[in-house]
Amino acid sequence: MAESTANPQVNRTAREVQQNFAESLGYAEEIIWDLLSHEQAHVLKRKLCELIRDSPPPRTGTETRENEKIRLKLNADNERARQIIFDAVWEQRELGFSDFKAYFFVCLTAYICLPGKYTNRQSLTAIIYVMVVTDETDVNRAEDCRAFSVHPVFRARRCVTDSSGTSSDSSNCCNLFIDELGRVYQNWEQYVESNELPAGVMVAPERGIYRLVSDQVRLDKYITPAGTTNRRVLGYLDTGSAVGGFLAACVPIAALLTLPVSGPVMAIAGGVGLASAGYATTRSGSRLVDRSQHEQSINVTDREARGHWLGVIAGAVGLGAAGATTALTTATNAGREVGAITQMTVNGMNISSIVVSGTGVANGVLDLILKAKDGDDITGMDVLQLSASLVLLTHSVYNFKLASTIINETSNANIADYRRNLSNRQRRAFDKASRETVRMNGNTRGKLDIIRNVNEMSPQEFNDLYKINRNLNQEGVRYSFASEGTGFLLNGEVQTTGAELRASVQHNQGPNVLGTVSQPIPGSHAGSGRLQLDGVNQVSRLIGPLPTSHPRPEPSTYAAGVFILEMSSVVVSGVVFAMQKYGTIIFEHVINAESFEHLINGMANNLEPEVFDFIMNLTQTFMDTMLENLTSVLKFYISTESVLYRILRQILWNYRDMPYSVIADHTTDIIDAVRAYFLTLNPNAFPGVLQRCPKCVGYFSIRPV
Repeated sequence: MAESTANPQVNRTAREVQQNFAESLGYAEEIIWDLLSHEQAHVLKRKLCELIRDSPPPRTGTETRENEKIRLKLNADNERARQIIFDAVWEQRELGFSDFKAYFFVCLTAYICLPGKYTNRQSLTAIIYVMVVTDETDVNRAEDCRAFSVHPVFRARRCVTDSSGTSSDSSNCCNLFIDELGRVYQNWEQYVESNELPAGVMVAPERGIYRLVSDQVRLDKYITPAGTTNRRVLGYLDTGSAVGGFLAACVPIAALLTLPVSGPVMAIAGGVGLASAGYATTRSGSRLVDRSQHEQSINVTDREARGHWLGVIAGAVGLGAAGATTALTTATNAGREVGAITQMTVNGMNISSIVVSGTGVANGVLDLILKAKDGDDITGMDVLQLSASLVLLTHSVYNFKLASTIINETSNANIADYRRNLSNRQRRAFDKASRETVRMNGNTRGKLDIIRNVNEMSPQEFNDLYKINRNLNQEGVRYSFASEGTGFLLNGEVQTTGAELRASVQHNQGPNVLGTVSQPIPGSHAGSGRLQLDGVNQVSRLIGPLPTSHPRPEPSTYAAGVFILEMSSVVVSGVVFAMQKYGTIIFEHVINAESFEHLINGMANNLEPEVFDFIMNLTQTFMDTMLENLTSVLKFYISTESVLYRILRQILWNYRDMPYSVIADHTTDIIDAVRAYFLTLNPNAFPGVLQRCPKCVGYFSIRPV
């Protein structure tokens, strides 16, 4: 971007310079314009070349290579600046989709809005100059200062006072203003309130129009937005948040390097990091909104806009992943069961957080290097965004665990913490109840039942059970944790409490609880295994590899545990299917081996062998033929679990209890339905219809460019 003309010290004051501009560019009290037809774009380009001039090569031919490189870089920046201003000015000739917002705001303030086009595809513009005095805070004395910078601004006509649309009078109407950055302002008030001028006092023609009253130019003086208290406070917040983010990022980095970091320090760093990331996300989002409102590019190809987009996406995904993980932990702490789809969602969010924040760090570092190399200013926003991306990346990498691991570790930690506070006698009764609960209900459901009860249960309950343990053994009764409410189940049948049971058995007080138990000790759950506090231990229909299978090295791209699944076989109603027969593409895209195993076991328990084989082959076909195209359209990762689940859901919804031959006849319908589901995740926007402005007699519309 070309720099504005600087006047460190001149003989004339800001008023005297503005007087000269008014005499050259104005005409008494009239509003004058430069008229260019839609075929005269080259004229505006020539004017911009005069306004922002390139540095010519020295005539002597003695230019060094380094100086030549600097000159060419400056000229390239000038060309980009000219193109940005040209595009912004030239696009104001007519109303299109890109300036719908501008049209709406003009309708709110103008006497009339010409529907469709403002100036019949002609360009009506005028140039003004704004001086900024940086060493004076008194607006009344600024015009007498001799040190100031000069900034060109284009004014474009928008509205006219005559309802017929034929008048050229735009007195007291709103005009567009386009500054040297290509920012478009809908009226003079908006320019004054939200320009990007340096901190200081701006001296400008009154309402952006050069008027001579009694041969004297009328001037306005304002404190620039950058010089206001609010903007300075915002700068301090940016700096403080960036510093806090960098400090918060250092803690998980130290932990990853195996340096000792205490739990409280990590918790504080996490809180500071999330606060910094949240602030940076808000700032990046507000900057994108600001750029959009002023018709600057928000395309990812633009360096500044790309940084803002990565800041918003990284913050949203990172904070969302942190919130989802917290919610998952909270649900597990409360003893609620978390489904496979929820676990997959949390896994996807955590992985996405690492990818997006890592991209943000790479982009931020590259931008800083390029700016430093090119001599461009490094803004506080650049540092803030890099800080936020770095803290999200470091904390995401440090905290990353699959949802199943989080659930298992949280359950184990809760049970272990409760057990640790029990006496030896109470612990024996607790362990017995826990083992029986897992034996009857399975490892996952059993642990949730344990957590639900210990959250509300007094340790005295286990003391009561210990006292009558021999009596219960003699009667062939075992106790487990109840699934609903607080208490115990006897042989999975009669619900009671430890105090009630002890009073009945040991003291013959109250109802005869044991007498109400009519069922023998129930059998074990298929997924019970042994109670372990350090991981899930589940009985599965998956068995080891067949003797005919060919061993091979585990691919490095597989998720943890997936290779074992591929080498295994599954038993469906006595029929054995080797998993590796369904191809490697299925296993290459498995995110969570445990979730995938749950799906396989559920299918094996409830489907006929030929239907199971059909679904697995259909999943392989879908992954082979549809995955690459869908990924290129949707721009996100599609896991095997999600495809398998969607195919299974289609069959259960539409072809439940139908024979295999009927299901096979609808192969194309199933494939199309699953593909259609994934495509619905790609939203499309459609243009609106013509609407009348609520503030004037004009209309506005949203039309595609």
